[in-house]
Amino acid sequence: MEVIAVVLLVQGGGGLINNLAGGSRSWFALNHVEMPDALRITLHALMVLAGLVLVLRRFGWDRLKG
Repeated sequence: MEVIAVVLLVQGGGGLINNLAGGSRSWFALNHVEMPDALRITLHALMVLAGLVLVLRRFGWDRLKG
């Protein structure tokens, strides 16, 4: 489960930064799928959110607070 969370965070976060900065297609998976840019950015943000949810489910909010 942790691996999936990390993959979602890296792919989503990196792809989001890459698209907002106007970078190349790079190795982010969604950049190689034909779709409108707005949808691609939205899906990258949702990947980050899904990764964060998995991390919070695994480790719990209390552990992250300290």
